[in-house]
Amino acid sequence: MRRTFEDFTVAVDMKRPDFLRAKGNGQRNLLLGRAVAELAADLHHLDTIQRVFVDGSRRPFIRGDWSGSDADYSDSSQLLIEGQQVMQDWEHPLMRKLAENACVSGGDVLEVGFGMGISAGYVQECGVRSHTIIEINKGVAERFERWRGQRPDSDIRLAFGPWQEVIGDLGQFDGILYDTYPTSEDEFVKTLGPKVVTLAANFFPAAAAHLRPGGVFSYYTNEIDSLSRAHQRLLLQHFTSFKVELVRDLQPPADCNYWWADRMAAVTAYK
Repeated sequence: MRRTFEDFTVAVDMKRPDFLRAKGNGQRNLLLGRAVAELAADLHHLDTIQRVFVDGSRRPFIRGDWSGSDADYSDSSQLLIEGQQVMQDWEHPLMRKLAENACVSGGDVLEVGFGMGISAGYVQECGVRSHTIIEINKGVAERFERWRGQRPDSDIRLAFGPWQEVIGDLGQFDGILYDTYPTSEDEFVKTLGPKVVTLAANFFPAAAAHLRPGGVFSYYTNEIDSLSRAHQRLLLQHFTSFKVELVRDLQPPADCNYWWADRMAAVTAYK
């Protein structure tokens, strides 16, 4: 199948004669036509939104032990670990939305990644019953302890270590907020590989396992302003339903090397 549009041509060269054969050519053409139309629509839309991207830059390699690497808060507007920008203050609107979604029940909330404490502050403003935070970096954990000390009347707990190692001991939650980042170069490459639909995908099974019935899983997607069909299928393998909200008018600075657009999609998945 080959279709020519004003700006590009999409061609599908099938290597197997029985690929998408279904019950006949009519069904095959219908399925292929849908796939090509979706790809063409995506390309047209991406061409539109890329015009508002900031420049971005190449991320440095993660060379040391993320857990023991210095957490650089010298610039109060951002957190650096291993020379990498981990969080910046332009993320406030996004972190607020993720926290509000995770805390809708007011129950027990798990947050994966403390960072600058932006989303953690919004979780506390929501008035949850308990607030557990998983953090792997020692310097960030020290900042967390100071942050927790300012809230003596709140039930706030720290689970220190990689989420893969500590989550099994944490029980069930009403809401989970996921905002973390690969902690080694190998994990970085695997997480951002061509088959990954979103950075949070490797956490889907854990989120589903540790949510109570009716619980919510809150995260953002690196697809900017939508969910691909592959992303939707993966979500529905682990959750019963989901919603997507666009957080617009974000202002990442021109030198931000982990995000480029002025919007992100906040996803809420329901157990």
